[in-house]
Amino acid sequence: MTALVLPPDVTAVMQSFFTAEITTINRAGQPLTWPAATYFDEEAGRVVCAVSIAFPVKAYNARRNPKVSLLYSDPTGSGLEAAPTVLVQGTAEVAEVLDYPPDIIGLFANVARNQPDSSKFSGNRIARRVFSWYLFQRIAIRVTPDRVTAWPGGDTASEPFVWEAADGR
Repeated sequence: MTALVLPPDVTAVMQSFFTAEITTINRAGQPLTWPAATYFDEEAGRVVCAVSIAFPVKAYNARRNPKVSLLYSDPTGSGLEAAPTVLVQGTAEVAEVLDYPPDIIGLFANVARNQPDSSKFSGNRIARRVFSWYLFQRIAIRVTPDRVTAWPGGDTASEPFVWEAADGR
């Protein structure tokens, strides 16, 4: 698999935005969208998010129908000005997190950086013991982009730029 080569402003969005809206398809064929913290593993060419085992609907849907999308539309807190709106359409792989590979560590580091108060909770020994099922038992959703669309300056009324995977996924 060859990762899509994306311009710096698009990768900056995928690395800097606090959340993306992930859309999965439910059993009835309806799209469901939720905000999710993401990590863009540029070297692997995929985006990862992780859901708690307490709230596994995103993972169930992505396992059933691996065609998902991630929309990076809100630059709040990212430090980016005139950032493009970025839509990633891709194929998801879903797996229980049994260890902590670099992409999951990167995701947790992003969350700790972007939500510093979360460290107060996860750093508390009692909270870690009582809520380990919520804090650390995760299901990873790794999305390999098939198509990336970007609207310059976040103007979705303008003509977008599109990059597609060459291997026909």
